[in-house]
Amino acid sequence: MSYGTFWVIVAAVALIVEIITLGLSSIWFTGGGIVAAIIAYLGGPLWLQIVAFIVVSTILLLVMRPLAKKHLAIGQEKTNTDSLIGRTEKVLVAIDNNAGTGMIRLGDVEWRAVSDDGSVIPEDTLVKISRIEGTRLYVKRELDME
Repeated sequence: MSYGTFWVIVAAVALIVEIITLGLSSIWFTGGGIVAAIIAYLGGPLWLQIVAFIVVSTILLLVMRPLAKKHLAIGQEKTNTDSLIGRTEKVLVAIDNNAGTGMIRLGDVEWRAVSDDGSVIPEDTLVKISRIEGTRLYVKRELDME
């Protein structure tokens, strides 16, 4: 078996593992294996093949993985509550984190609201939902948002 064939097998195994796991963990070695195979078939020395495999795989892992995770949302399961983030609503009951008060109505449901920055937000103020933790909506005044 030639080194070129070996690197093609490495690339294929990495690709198969990635297809099975879908974890963005081994696809980068596919790229490294392909580059090493090309160098092998062009007659490059073994040390260059190994260095190319390591360098290409590392660069792909460090540069492309964060971009791919961001755009593919790997490991992030969307829920119906995700659609609430960014929504603007009116405060139903004044929000005061220290007093433990604050309510917002979304449709027919009243949600506990918490000020994201700890400030008191009066009733009827427009707020934007910034995040959700459990059954609490974390909000910011609409004026503070840009």
